[in-house]
Amino acid sequence: MSLKHRRLSLKERIKIETLLNENKSKAYIAKTLNRSRSTISREINKWIQDP
Repeated sequence: MSLKHRRLSLKERIKIETLLNENKSKAYIAKTLNRSRSTISREINKWIQDP
């Protein structure tokens, strides 16, 4: 059985931004959203690269 990949929703992206502003770790954010840490890291890195 394979896991189905889901895109991050707008609600999840807003939650990531909010938690980052509260100085929460990527691991904490991933656990809170029930996502892998690599998914959160990729999303954050995408924000950093896109002006």
